[in-house]
Amino acid sequence: MTNPEDNGDGPRGWVTVPVGSVGGVRVGKQRSPGAQTGRHPTPYIRAANITPAGLDLSDLFTMDFSPAERRTFSLRQGDVVLTEASGSAAQVGRAALWPAQAPECCFQNTVVRFRSHAASPRYALVVFRHFAASGTFARTARGVGIQHLGVTRFAALPFPLPPLAEQDRIAAEVEVRMSGIEEARASLTSALARVREQEREIVAAAARGRLLTKNEDGGATPSGAARPPAPNAKDGGQRLLFEGAHGEEAWSDPLPAGWRWVRIDEAGELKLGRQRSSARRGGGSPTAYLRVANVQEDAIATDDLATMDFTPAEQEAYAVHPGDILLNVGQSPELVGRPALVREDLGRLAFQNHLARFRPRPGIDGEYALLVFRHYLHSGLFRSVATWSTNLATLGLGRLAALPFPLPPPETQSRIAAEAARRLEASRSQAQAIRAALEKLPTLEAELLTAAVRGTLVPQDPSDEPASVLLERLGPVPVDADRAAKGGTEDPPSAEDPTVDTAAKYDDDPVAAGGRLAASLRAAGRPLPLPDLLARAGYDGAAVDDVERFYLALREELECTVRVVGDAVENAVLEAVPNAA
Repeated sequence: MTNPEDNGDGPRGWVTVPVGSVGGVRVGKQRSPGAQTGRHPTPYIRAANITPAGLDLSDLFTMDFSPAERRTFSLRQGDVVLTEASGSAAQVGRAALWPAQAPECCFQNTVVRFRSHAASPRYALVVFRHFAASGTFARTARGVGIQHLGVTRFAALPFPLPPLAEQDRIAAEVEVRMSGIEEARASLTSALARVREQEREIVAAAARGRLLTKNEDGGATPSGAARPPAPNAKDGGQRLLFEGAHGEEAWSDPLPAGWRWVRIDEAGELKLGRQRSSARRGGGSPTAYLRVANVQEDAIATDDLATMDFTPAEQEAYAVHPGDILLNVGQSPELVGRPALVREDLGRLAFQNHLARFRPRPGIDGEYALLVFRHYLHSGLFRSVATWSTNLATLGLGRLAALPFPLPPPETQSRIAAEAARRLEASRSQAQAIRAALEKLPTLEAELLTAAVRGTLVPQDPSDEPASVLLERLGPVPVDADRAAKGGTEDPPSAEDPTVDTAAKYDDDPVAAGGRLAASLRAAGRPLPLPDLLARAGYDGAAVDDVERFYLALREELECTVRVVGDAVENAVLEAVPNAA
């Protein structure tokens, strides 16, 4: 065991030791679809099962784990499981505690298991969460594309170890305070959802003539014209959207007096954008253009624009001017029709064919028209008339043009737009405050975890047994934690199963372990997978020192050369060569 280091000016009774001196560290079994026999199907967890919210055991995969491998790779209450590999360094080292009620399960090599020896599992989880929140795991991870924590690097990280009694006090206090932070997060998230619903209600009330009071609306009373007009020749016989269930549900209230129904193409001029063409990426008139990603709900982002060649005539035809509304007509089903109003001069800018431009006609307020389109988006009416292809919905220009448009008098449009703007701005301010509070929670969590591992979260008790005495009393971490847990006993090997681990009781003696492996290798009469050999001896295949010790022990017992067959580590096998020079 590595000698503990005194914390100097740190808390009384604490020491700092490597993670590997506090508990056993093991990476899971390599997944090998070609090696599946179906003889020992066993559920296992992978990195995806360890989520920021904790363990998700609803989607377990299954592969072969022999009885020996089950002893090596089993999970039991108190184990801490961590993500060993991820596409993001920030996600490496996500940790969770294995619960008592969990099913019998093993783990894959994208997961690292920490089995505590001198630390409370709950406190170990606190330390590992601190490593994640402070960026220690991210700085430790290595790799190109997929980032790996590495069991050797993980086992070498400095672990702040308090007295055992203090560990329990720290873990309990962290759990209480984390629970409070989670409650705050849930409340804020719920409040944000209510604000979003409030915004949808404001938009719906504006489009349905219910936003203004009677005095604000000139004392108007509802008329009896609740339904849009019947289709005419311009519709090509197409049934209007508001006829049938969707329309009756969405427009059950009568329109106010003075309002009337028109078609969208009567309220404004519609134009589809230009087809993208890789052949026109060059040319003499490169022009920036808007695409679906640039048009959010009531927001246009111009920081990431693509360009292609537009002739001068096309630049004029596909120009975007203040007052225009752009709608996503090619989008995912839930976002099709998402609109945004151009409120400022964007310069020379065009738009592509997954967008449609609505240019209001005289007498149509663009801010009011935007409210109608936002209501159509949230009520699902745009989606209901779109055509779908796999996960893409297309709102054809003809269907869009034929939709009814509730049209109030011009002065009413302006009052509705102004009142909606006032209320929506208040909602935006509320949402901004809630998001700001949510963004502070990770900092609060990080500060809490830092205080926990620095000894400032709970008071020290002079009567607690110092961590150095605890380590001396417990001795080194057992090589075979499963064996230690069973009091040193092992089930007798089964002659019917050549994969039974007969080396487990020799783990403290590398040469003896090598002898058992040599016997298994000779008995097999064929090359054996390297991961199987390592697992039988209780060596960590991801730790360089363990692999070197394994080779030395095996070669000494065999008294001959050991040859590696295969290129990839997961497919490599070892073969004894008795007659080699």
